[in-house]
Amino acid sequence: MAKKIGIDLGTTYSCMSYVDSMGVVQIINNLEGDQTTPSVVFFDPDNAGEAVVGRTAKSAGGEHPECIVERVKNYMGNPDYSFFANGMEYSATAVSTLILQKLIKDAEQALGDDIEGAVITCPAYFGEGARNATKLAGENVTLRDGSNLKVFSILDEPTAAAIAYGNSRQEDMDKTILIYDLGGGTFDCTVMKISLHGDDKQMQVITTGGNHQLGGKDWDEALANLVREKFCAATGCDIDDMRADPDSNAWFSENIEKAKQNLTSRDKTSLNPSYDFKKERIEITVDEFEEVTSTLLDQTIMLVNDMLDKKGMTMNDIDEIILVGGSTKMPQVTKRLTAEYNKTISTYEPDKAVAMGAALVASGYSVKSEMVTDAVTGETKEDKKVVKLEAGTLGAPGVPAGGITVIPIVTKSYGLRIMSGNEPKVLNLILKDTTKPAHGSSIDHFPLMITGDPAPVSEVAILVLESDSLEELIDLDSCNPIYVEEPIKFEGAVPGDNEVSVEMDIDENGILSLSLTDKVTGKTYHMQPRRCSDEANQKGLDAVKGMTIV
Repeated sequence: MAKKIGIDLGTTYSCMSYVDSMGVVQIINNLEGDQTTPSVVFFDPDNAGEAVVGRTAKSAGGEHPECIVERVKNYMGNPDYSFFANGMEYSATAVSTLILQKLIKDAEQALGDDIEGAVITCPAYFGEGARNATKLAGENVTLRDGSNLKVFSILDEPTAAAIAYGNSRQEDMDKTILIYDLGGGTFDCTVMKISLHGDDKQMQVITTGGNHQLGGKDWDEALANLVREKFCAATGCDIDDMRADPDSNAWFSENIEKAKQNLTSRDKTSLNPSYDFKKERIEITVDEFEEVTSTLLDQTIMLVNDMLDKKGMTMNDIDEIILVGGSTKMPQVTKRLTAEYNKTISTYEPDKAVAMGAALVASGYSVKSEMVTDAVTGETKEDKKVVKLEAGTLGAPGVPAGGITVIPIVTKSYGLRIMSGNEPKVLNLILKDTTKPAHGSSIDHFPLMITGDPAPVSEVAILVLESDSLEELIDLDSCNPIYVEEPIKFEGAVPGDNEVSVEMDIDENGILSLSLTDKVTGKTYHMQPRRCSDEANQKGLDAVKGMTIV
């Protein structure tokens, strides 16, 4: 029987899970026997059709560090990002496809079965472009039967972790929880209300915050800089030259994380870096490590406080803090949060909870096949569509995974550029923290007019923007455009200074769709705008689809 899996596509490590026939959530080991897979890719310079993914990628690329790419999750949906290897250019989406391809290949072999589809997680703080890029990467993965992977949904990581936590609890409870999710490359903070009463389990997301450029990698870099400073002080080497040396950087990439992990359980650790024909044993104490990374922890506290403040909440509204993400294993995290907030702090499978929650959600989906006839060619073919097994709930009915009702929210605000008082402004039609799926209409605010001469016009320009604001009318410079500005062409000219209405919809994946209605003719135009990242996402996407993963 084909399996439905959950995938935590992490910045530094990825993890897979599924719900077995007894309703128990199981982690899927990769082919190396590990429960997590490093999100690292090495493009073999001697074989353009081959990519090494996972644990062996770093060692395989020891002589060619320029061919190693990692932490691409930080650049999902970023139109300015590219990775060059062996004369080819790759987007973060293309690299993520290779990571997902490795995960799916390993899952097929470990489970001995086909993969029906997957729920893939992303940071709650991801915007529309990054979510779409994640979905695209998953849909570009090839299954062993030659078809493409069905992506059931894109799920926020803190929500997935909360689902796994809620599923593990047997006692009844009503709590407001703060999920503090510090991963390898991203930080999310989310407030949720959870209500668990027997088989009646409900979770409502209240608000989210964070920074998808802050994570354990920053602790790694701070530790690496401390080691470099001590090494150069002892040897007289130039620290800037050492930082610029590719071989030295490759050594730090392979060794610094292990040193950080040692400091989670020991008072000190030592490393033996070498540079410019010099080698030195460098000892680092946990106190030194915590001192050089204290400002990073301060940033997470500021982000939590800012999220609460914008929502009109305080820590008095929070009953419990739940730690998620491998980087929360650092003792300094619990120590700092306890000192700051004096709240109950719980840990539940920090490395695996996100994948486990995603698997629980995946168990509530299926793929329905039906035969459809092409209207042009008359050809009849099979069409596979994703469907929910039980409307309004996440988890398959009849097993412990079922019965968890989750009320998710939109994590960004989406609006239009308009003219207000002769100044360009953004009118948000869908506000951050609105329940998903969400709908917004300009007619709920004030009339939108086609500006300019009353003479007939044939098109109108629409610019859609994304922001973190909770206000309806905001300054243009506080927003980011997510679509390329393109004119919407009318079918025939319509009067200028004529009212139009714009409708926005956000689906459960956080993907946006738009339509515009001309009030004169009543004609509705369903817009298919180009994302700012659409073209960039395609770089290398076809090339990786045919690569051999080793």
